Amino acid sequence: MDVLTDDHEREEAVKKWWKEYWKPIVLGIVIALGGLLGFRQYQAYELEKSQEAAYGVYQLQNQLNKDGKASLDKATAFMNEHKDIYGALLSVDVAMVHINAKEYDKAAEALNFARDNGGDLVSPLVTLMQAKLFAQTQKYDEALKALSTIKNKAYAIEKEEVSGDIYMLMGDKDKAHDAYKKALDLSVERKVAIAPLLQMKFDNIIKHGDTPAYKLIGQDTPK
Repeated sequence: MDVLTDDHEREEAVKKWWKEYWKPIVLGIVIALGGLLGFRQYQAYELEKSQEAAYGVYQLQNQLNKDGKASLDKATAFMNEHKDIYGALLSVDVAMVHINAKEYDKAAEALNFARDNGGDLVSPLVTLMQAKLFAQTQKYDEALKALSTIKNKAYAIEKEEVSGDIYMLMGDKDKAHDAYKKALDLSVERKVAIAPLLQMKFDNIIKHGDTPAYKLIGQDTPK
């Protein structure tokens, strides 16, 4: 069982979101900061600098997606110059390149960079990826410990699903079942669409008395 397989889908979703919204996000952050400090000159300078950094991330993400390891030197140089949210976002893409090449130690280094420099915006996603990476290298206790640090409730569904994946790798189907069930229950409670992969994972180890996940489809979306 490869717990890293669905990271590509998440990465693509993050890229699409970033491509569509990086301009208003950057503008919003910088304008708010400038207004708080009251320095118009500082605001103009930071706006220009942030726009350049955001566009640099966007370009390098596209290059990494297209060229893979051939673009790593450029990405690393950018990260060395941007030990901030921009470098952190790019380092997630760098980690995925290494993961795809099964260079897990280098992937771990990139994720550590993202965790240390990305702040609260990036931290939960990075921690989920770190937990999967630990599990992929059979460091199950470290994987579960990493997941326990995620306190942001917005990631509760993903946290439970990844917990289930780890327990399955450990051979503990009972704990895996309970974790997947929590993820399903949270999806229904929050009216979030149940991921097909989560549905299959749960239905594969369903217990007597459980409602099959496929029957919950429709209860997980707003009426």
